Order: sequence, then C-alpha cells, then structure tokens
Amino acid sequence: MQFKTLVLSILTVFSVSAGANAWEVHLPESALDESLILVDKGKDEFFYLEKHGNEITRLHYPSIHGEKEGDKQVQGDLKTPEGVYFVRGKIQVPLDFEMYGDHAYPLNYPNPIDVLRGKTGGGIWIHSKGNPIAGQVTQGCVAIDLADIKALDKYLQAGTPVLIAQGIKSSFHKEKELERREVQSPAPESPAKEHGEAPALSEAEAEKLAEAGSLGANALEVAEEKEQDFSQLLNSFMSSDSSENAEAKNEQKEQGESSEASTEEVQSAQDEEQAVIAAQEPTEETQKPAAAQEEAVYADNSQDMDFIRQATLDWNNAWADRSEEFFDFYDTEKYSRTSGSFEKFKAQKQGLFSTLSWIYIAVDDVEVLEGPGYFVSWFKQYYVAPNHKTEGIRRLYWMKDETGAYKVCAMEWLPRAVKLEHTLTDKIQKDAPAFIEKWRLAWEQADINAYASFYTEHAIQDTRRGLDQIIAQKQEVWSVKKPTKVHFSNITMSMEKEGLIVRMVQDYEDNRGYHDKGMKVLTMIPKGDSWIISKEWWRRL
Repeated sequence: MQFKTLVLSILTVFSVSAGANAWEVHLPESALDESLILVDKGKDEFFYLEKHGNEITRLHYPSIHGEKEGDKQVQGDLKTPEGVYFVRGKIQVPLDFEMYGDHAYPLNYPNPIDVLRGKTGGGIWIHSKGNPIAGQVTQGCVAIDLADIKALDKYLQAGTPVLIAQGIKSSFHKEKELERREVQSPAPESPAKEHGEAPALSEAEAEKLAEAGSLGANALEVAEEKEQDFSQLLNSFMSSDSSENAEAKNEQKEQGESSEASTEEVQSAQDEEQAVIAAQEPTEETQKPAAAQEEAVYADNSQDMDFIRQATLDWNNAWADRSEEFFDFYDTEKYSRTSGSFEKFKAQKQGLFSTLSWIYIAVDDVEVLEGPGYFVSWFKQYYVAPNHKTEGIRRLYWMKDETGAYKVCAMEWLPRAVKLEHTLTDKIQKDAPAFIEKWRLAWEQADINAYASFYTEHAIQDTRRGLDQIIAQKQEVWSVKKPTKVHFSNITMSMEKEGLIVRMVQDYEDNRGYHDKGMKVLTMIPKGDSWIISKEWWRRL
C-alpha cells in the first residue's frame, strides 16, 4: 500500500517581548501539502494555503486576536491560544452580527494537550465582525473582515489544520510581498468596546448551537457509530458507493475511543517548555548565514518528524495485527487524563483482539505537525472487521514520556468518507491471487522456509494444529518424495467472518509418481500489505 505523507517541520522558540509562553513557528519550504491555515498574532496576519501539484494558492488577510498577548491559559484571560488546532465545522445560526459577523468556524480548543496542561475556556472561533476589524480586538478568537471570511467559506472545511503562533517564519507562506491591508494597533476605545463586545461563547454553548443544527453534517468529532450487520458489510464494502453511505455515520462503539479530549480540569498539569534567547558573543555557529543556520535546525528536527510519521504507520499496523505491541505506543497516564481509563480501553481492545478473526486497516495521507512541546499526526483511515466498518480522519497526539520516548497521549476522530474502500477490493482481487501463486511455488519447489512464511503461528492444516506441526509433516514427506506439480483451477473467493475464503480445485503430483485431485479451501486473513493463511483443508474429488 502506498502511503502519501506530509511532514511539517516546525521549530519551537519563545519570544521574550510577547511573553514567556509566546510560540514562534519556523516552516521549511517543503512543508506544505493540501491545506493549512497560519495565524501570525505578532503581525496580525492570516493565511490560507492550499497546494495543487507545484502550485500554491495563497490567501492573505489582516486579522485580529485576543485583547491580551500570550498563550491562552484560563477562561476569561482574553488571550488567543497558540498551537495546533483543527476547524470543527461551521456555525450558521444567527449570531450577533456586529460582534461575530454572520457565521463562524469553531476550533477544537482546548485540544488534548491543552487539557493535560490544565488550560480552560472554550468557544475559540474564526469569525468576522459587523464593522471593519481595524482597531478592534477579540475576547480570544481570531477574526478577519467580513468580505474575507466570505471569500474563505469554500475553503474552510471540518478538519482543516490551523497553526496559531506569535510569529511565523517560512520561505513559502508569503509570495515575496503579498498585497495586504494594514491593521492598526488596538485603540484604547475600540468600536468593539464601545458596543460592549460579549465574551466568546463557551464550548458548552457552542455545542448547544451544534445540537440545534448550526454545524454542518459530520462537522463535529463526537458521537459514536452503531455496529453494522456483517451481511450488510459484505454487500457494502465491495460496492462503489459504500463510502457515501459511510459518511453519514459516526465512530463505532466497538472501538471505544473518545473522539474529543475530556474537558475536566487537570491538576498538576505539565509545564510548557520555555526558552529565552540570551545575548551572547558571536561564535562560528552564529556567524553562519541565516539560511544555513535555519537549514541545520530543520535537519536536527527531522529525526523526530520521521519517527512520528513511521510510528503512526506502525501504530496502525499493530492495531490491524491485533498485537499486544499496540498498547506499547501509549502513555497510559496521559491517555487516562485525556480519554478515560487506559486500563478499561486496553481490556476492551484485548477482548476484541481475541474474538475478531481479522482486522483490515487502510491508511493514506499521513500528515504531521509539531506544536509547542507535542506532535499531532493525522491521516485517512478505513477500518473493516467482521462485524462492522468505519472510515474517517484520525488524529494522534504525541508527547515524550519520562524516558524521552514519544507516546500517544490522546486521539481524536472525524467521521467522513475517505474513499479508501477500493484498497480492500484491490487486496482481494489483485493481491490475493499473487499471494496464492507465491505460496504455490514455495510448495512446488519444496522450499520449507518460504512455505512456512505463508502461515500464522497457530494455523490449522487438516488435522495438524500450529505451524510447528505443519512444517514437521512437510519436512517428513519432502525427505522421501518431493512435489513436481501443484496446480490450481476454478478459483473462487469470498470475504466472510473468518477471513477471505478461497476455494479451488487442486491437482498434485510428486517425483515418485503419486497423483491426486481434490478441493482445497484456504482461510486467509489480512497481514500488512499482503495476506497470511490461518486455516487450510483438503478433500479428495
């Protein structure tokens, strides 16, 4: 399976002038793929970026943010949060036009890392104002002019990533010097204050708007998906329009994962990393050209970025393999604080791993962003098991544990059609026949090591139980007589609860002149990009 990956390499530094917690982002030119919103609080700039091949669409607008500078910590501090966030949907019910314009886009603040750090508040939106924003401030939201937000309407979708920082440096988000209108510094008596600007709506109030139909279908990363009857599954995942139906569903109960971080306040929250740029005498390193220094910084950070990208793929593979190694990816303490008891989560998963005969997971478009002290990876995921299927965008939040290893501390889920159902049909129609042919050749050539690689450890072959018994029997037979012909015909395949059931007529001959003909039935389960045999039986025709 091909994995299309995006890695946004970001250097976190802290600006003394904007407060000890101000976050500055450095992006390399190769960072952008698909879409991204950048909010530069220091320069009051808002960018929407979208990449099409080698072409970048850049929309550049003036913006305003919270009345107080610095990273938001508590409800009512009038600060705009800094970090990695995602658009949750669109609020379209009537709003106070003067304060919010005619619609708004809520962000997922507090995100799981904010929760871990004990940050409070909510209702952080991207919105506009009834009057020009020049000279105005917000209570913590990001605002752009009414005409600008209307121009952005077709681009802002649920799941669009948003980086909010005190400063943004890159060689690609500005095309030389883009034309823009300057925003004046907030006036002591701004129009917003004169008209009694109300505080931003809380998360609970935003959710009430959502329940009233103000957010578009599938806009929120909450709710659960009902289990799907397996017979319906077999009909749906092979059909061309199954993803359209899946878009209307939410996350399934079986996965048992919280799609939003708990809003419970966390005591003894982890302190944010802080760094102060100290004045020092020029050195050989500091005298390097600025571009060379920046390139070196990105190179130093690349190992972490590559690790998160690969760990995301490994996490999905461990889940699909129903492996105990799946649980090693988690920071159990942090996960329990963001998503509920890890022990209950683990017990529930272990129960499923022991009862489900197979799990298939397709992953595409893996993207990674670094926030202040954490990483977020997100990707398209298509999940199929014997009792249901689901698809959407999954997010993993990674932080270092006490040993310095990156672990998953929270997850989020956005149900939506990701159009990966073809990967399973391809796996059946293309990969399965190729797998069977390789297995046939290993058998025909009496290659014991290659032959063994096609079976699970606990595979069943007629009366033999386990790979050891299967291999022992083949070694005994092949020491006396070796196969000269293994031929299959009339092959049929069907996906069932046990796995992919392959039925075929088998013709067999060996070098002693023995010949037989019978019906061979294989049960194969997904294994990474290929298959593996879990059960095999034969009867004479």
